[in-house]
Formats: sequence, C-alpha cells, structure tokens
Amino acid sequence: MKGAFVIADKDLRGLFVSPLFYILTGICAVVWSFQFYFLINQFVSQSMMQMMQGPQGEGLNLHFTVMARHISTVNLMMIFSVAALTMRLFTEEKRQRTFDLLLTSPVTATHIAIGKLIAGTLTAWALIAVSLLYPLSMAFFGKLDWGPLFSSYIGLFLMAAMYVSVGMFASSLTESTVLSVLMGLIFNVMIWFIGVTGEVAESATQRAIADHINISNHFMAFLKGQPSLAALAFFLSVIGLFTFLTQRVVESARWR
Repeated sequence: MKGAFVIADKDLRGLFVSPLFYILTGICAVVWSFQFYFLINQFVSQSMMQMMQGPQGEGLNLHFTVMARHISTVNLMMIFSVAALTMRLFTEEKRQRTFDLLLTSPVTATHIAIGKLIAGTLTAWALIAVSLLYPLSMAFFGKLDWGPLFSSYIGLFLMAAMYVSVGMFASSLTESTVLSVLMGLIFNVMIWFIGVTGEVAESATQRAIADHINISNHFMAFLKGQPSLAALAFFLSVIGLFTFLTQRVVESARWR
C-alpha cells in the first residue's frame, strides 16, 4: 500500500494548493452562512410564536429544525463540489500529459485508484469540516443533540467518499474537464434516483432491492441518529464498486 499513499500524498498536496479548492470553499461557506442564519432566525421566530401560544407539548427540535436541514444543504453542495474536485484526479493529469508518466511508474493500477480515492476523500472531508463549524457554534448558545449530529456527519462523510469514488471514475474516462464534471454529476444524481424505482416496482422482491439501494433511506437513517449496518454496507459497496471500475480503466490504459 506504500504506492497508494505516495499517490495520495502527491494528489492531496495538489488539491489543497489549487485555487479551485479555495474557490469552492468560499462559495460553500457563503451559501452555508446565509442558509444557517436563515434557519436560526426561523427557529427563533417559531419558538417565540410557540411560547406566546402557551405550552403545547414539546418545543421545536433544534436538530431536525436546523441541523438536519443544514446537513441536507451541505450534502447537495457536495454533489457539485466533489464533481469539480475529482475532475483533477485523472482528467487534469491527462491534459498535462503526466498520466503517461503515472502509468509507467512502479505502482499498480490498484494503488493508483486507491491513492486518488484517499486524496479526493480527504479533500472533500476538509470541505465538510468547514460546514461542521456552524453546528458547533451553536453549542455556546444551546444544548445540542450530539448523538444525531455525530451520526449525521458520519453519514455525510460516507456520502462524500461515495461521491469521490463516482467522480474519480468519471474523471478516468475522459480528457475533457467539462465532460468529467458533467458525468460526475449525472452519475451521482442517477444513484439518488435509482431507489425511486421501488415506488413503481410490481413484485415485493423488486421493491426490497430498490429499498436497499435507496440512498435517501440510508442517509435519512444517519440524520435520525439511527445508522444501520445495511447503510454502512451500501456506502462501502458503492465506493468499492467505483474504485474497482476506476482500477480497470487505469489497467486498460496501460495496455493501449
């Protein structure tokens, strides 16, 4: 695995010093700041109205009213951000003609795929870490549900790793940066909509399969603070599948 870590280190340094990473971080921070400010104001207004109307059961849940919606927005932004970041993993190397040097280096195709997956995932996680600052800032003003919040971000980290594996595969297929980003977006959106087929499935078996690959159900389990082994297995399976597909693309390039 030494070769994979060498590739990961090289790509990680390249991603972190690229203007693209900081542009995406800035855009995401602006969007998250405005949205989080709006969510907090909405939460305060609704809480005040509820207090004025008198005690009517339990108050608003901060996690589901603010944190879950913030995390859902972060997830949406990551679909676009990761597609742009992973474009650099292979497409940029092909455009700069350094991909041929990579293929002739003493590392296997498996090491290349795993190394680039590690680099892309850590970069995406760094972007998610910025979004975590907003919920953590609320700890100074109120009591947070740390269990659901921790679970939600584990799900978000897994989602980001999945987006990276898909985007990495898309990047390995083309030399066009625009096409790489578009394919990464399309593939990730397709994964979200595959599970919807369960609503029109005729047999119970088809519905069960569709429910198992329904990413919304798995992500919602993490948001509710109820992660399952099935959800973990699903994310790891998708990451493994697209990493394997990327490895095959790299291996085939060596024989051309």
